[in-house]
Amino acid sequence: MDIKNKFREKLKDFQKLKLYEAINWEKYNYMSVSHHSTAIEGSSLTESESQMLLDEGITPKGKPLEHSVMEKDHYSALRFVAKEAKTKRKVTPEFIKAVSSRVMHGTGKEYNAMGGQFDSSKGEYRKLGVFAGDTSFPNYQKLEGMVQTICDELEKKINKVTAVTEIYDLAFDFHFDLVSVHPFADGNGRVSRLMMSYILMYHGHTPAIINKQDRQEYIDSLKKSRKIENTGPLRGFLYAQQIKHFDKQIEAQRSSGKDIFLSMLI
Repeated sequence: MDIKNKFREKLKDFQKLKLYEAINWEKYNYMSVSHHSTAIEGSSLTESESQMLLDEGITPKGKPLEHSVMEKDHYSALRFVAKEAKTKRKVTPEFIKAVSSRVMHGTGKEYNAMGGQFDSSKGEYRKLGVFAGDTSFPNYQKLEGMVQTICDELEKKINKVTAVTEIYDLAFDFHFDLVSVHPFADGNGRVSRLMMSYILMYHGHTPAIINKQDRQEYIDSLKKSRKIENTGPLRGFLYAQQIKHFDKQIEAQRSSGKDIFLSMLI
């Protein structure tokens, strides 16, 4: 069975549980997504610390305050994205900037670069070069046109996809396109994953999740896709991640007395 067929079968099993009808399931699922996404970017909070922070506002002791701010801002951005998905807001550069401003609200800063001043906490495009390891990203002077192009391409497809794997493919590919443009000085991974989830929620699906334990495999799949100029490696990884996520929630539901939130995080 190929990865897409396995995904379809697992999604059917997950949907039969109707977890989304349970009290607070959506909230804890969003907490899980935020925990993993920020952990991928360096947050040191544990599963239980994330739950206490996002559910009760308790900041963990002995951890960098920035990590708590990252998680709270991501959770806020995810809730914003979910709200906008219900209205089927058009994906535009302005919308993406609005998501970025929420992601970077508490950790962004003003820059004085050769290209001029900009403020990452306001969702403004970078005006400097960006490198990640051995990967270089497009010149900042090209960003406006590149982001507009990928938004225009999405607009042509977003209301035409109907099959579940068509929807997921579109979401995964937009994530790849946006993170490859890297329009912001920081937070590009989080924003790109949020926009991926936005497309899924636009079509009535739950947000996508990437497990923090699989961070290196995630990065490797992005590099492979860039190298061959094909999203196949990233798609395969992301489908496997969703299957893994569904399996954990199905198992948690079947195991009485098990903490569903922690099972989603681990």
